[in-house]
Amino acid sequence: MKQELTAGIVLALLGVSLVILSPERWWTLTEKWKTDDGKGPSAAYALILRLLGAGFALVGGLLIKWAVK
Repeated sequence: MKQELTAGIVLALLGVSLVILSPERWWTLTEKWKTDDGKGPSAAYALILRLLGAGFALVGGLLIKWAVK
């Protein structure tokens, strides 16, 4: 049960950070080095990042709830 709780906490924290922090900051940290012009993330990238963050937070919360039960 300890592994599930740890995984849930990590996923929830990652998900919340993806939702709270700006997509531009995440793009700068993870993807900027891959571009030639470095103009910034697209709208689709920002949307996908927010959706992934919400999904990670939801799955993390469910894992925490299941592990504590």
